[in-house]
Amino acid sequence: MLVINNLHAKSRARGTEDEGAVLVAVLIVMLVGFIVVSTIASALIFTMGFNTTDRYRLQAFIAAESGRDAAVAELHSSTGCTTGTTTLSHSGSDPIYTATIYATSNATQPTSDSGLTASCPTSSSTFVVIKSTGSASNGTTATIDAVYPWVVTYQQQAGGLLTYFSNGVTTQSSSYTGDLVVRSGDYNCTNAGTINGNIYVTNGSANFSSACTVNGSVYASANVTSSSQNLTITGQIQAGGYVSLASDGYNYQCSGVPTPVSGAVPCSGNVTAGGTITLSNQGTNDGYIFGKVQSASTITVGSKWHVSGTQSPNTTFPGFNPTMAWIYGVTSWIDLDAATSWNPQVSVNPCSLTDAQVTALLSAATTSLLLDYTQCSSNKTNINLSAVTVTRDAVFLAPTASQLNVTVNGALAGSHQLFFVHADSSRNLVNGQSQPDCGNGNQNDTFNVASGASNTDSMMLYTPCGLTGTIRMNFSGQLYTNQGGLNFNNGASYTCQAMSWTPALPLLGCSISGGAGSIIVTTITQALGGRLWQSEK
Repeated sequence: MLVINNLHAKSRARGTEDEGAVLVAVLIVMLVGFIVVSTIASALIFTMGFNTTDRYRLQAFIAAESGRDAAVAELHSSTGCTTGTTTLSHSGSDPIYTATIYATSNATQPTSDSGLTASCPTSSSTFVVIKSTGSASNGTTATIDAVYPWVVTYQQQAGGLLTYFSNGVTTQSSSYTGDLVVRSGDYNCTNAGTINGNIYVTNGSANFSSACTVNGSVYASANVTSSSQNLTITGQIQAGGYVSLASDGYNYQCSGVPTPVSGAVPCSGNVTAGGTITLSNQGTNDGYIFGKVQSASTITVGSKWHVSGTQSPNTTFPGFNPTMAWIYGVTSWIDLDAATSWNPQVSVNPCSLTDAQVTALLSAATTSLLLDYTQCSSNKTNINLSAVTVTRDAVFLAPTASQLNVTVNGALAGSHQLFFVHADSSRNLVNGQSQPDCGNGNQNDTFNVASGASNTDSMMLYTPCGLTGTIRMNFSGQLYTNQGGLNFNNGASYTCQAMSWTPALPLLGCSISGGAGSIIVTTITQALGGRLWQSEK
């Protein structure tokens, strides 16, 4: 019995110990559970608070975007933005936002509205910035700045001998009819050629170093200089910088006579400069100005100069009319490629045709014709035309990666339009503007007109790759190129002709102001382009 009792006693002792261990375990589990539940609860509370904050931020951002969209819709509307009215600044109550429109004419893309003045875009604008601040119901705010290109197009644009982004141009033609616009760099006249039209240098100087004749006016954003003899300019000179002319020859005359006429009334051939005007005694002959001389600085007139009009130093420069920004815009590059809406009545694959067969197609019918060389495998597009009477308008389209070589070996008779187009490789905007993009490794295309050849039709040479070659007979049409190195020999002249191809090309005129093909009075279409950039804060 004693043995049994001892066993029961030991058993009761072990049971008490196990019950204590279980109790400790339960307490530990409860503590861990409490910690887990507390952690989850804290996370839930934090998440709920974060979601609430995020919800208000999202509300504010959506409200800001609503303000931006309201301003965009206004710019896209038929009435557009109007300075001085509520359309310049937009506000809404549901959602709550305020949005303001800013316009700039800067060449480089702005990053925000900082430093800009609230204004509506005009034909000289390059970018539009919309700043919009949205508010949530608890007062949380979000602000966005959205940048857009302001795209200006014209019913007519200037064609002819234009130079785009190519660091200046030197004329080689013995005679050129049409206004000459140099968009980048200087204009240089180095031979005894004649330009029957005005010269506009939108971002550079006009320099004359030989017996050049301009039957028109010279406008340069920078300077106008002459250091040689027998320069004749029959219109006016206007320079944003200085004017420096040598007296060697009849350097400047608006009346068209070599010597002053007693009692003559001064004509419109004035010399106006934003800087100094220096008429030096360089050379052996006298110089003449049959108009007024006006400078925002000093005027120096040598003894060999005869100025019939008044001299007005220290007079405010009046500016250009039309403005250089307007001229720069109206002469912007037009992108042409295989995606252009040529919409010909007949399209032909010319890859297997001979030169004679290609020439024959120009007189085979009266329907418009597209010869699509983009389907050919050769890395050169050689077009050789012999004498033919052209009875239809035609486009010769060369692929981007090709080198375009056009040769005219005979007389092209008729009164139609021939377009030789080297496809542009990109339509991407640079600083809000289109620009020529050569896709063949920057090999110049060529255009050659043989002796005895001529054209009464209008021919356009379009190339983003630059153009070289020799023209030995008179040429009529358009040269539309990134840069030009054409030579005009045998007294060959170049006469610009207004040209168009609906709907691919607008009317390309030849004159900025006055005369046939004038574009000074034109329909301007302004539109907001696709968003370029947006900041959020």
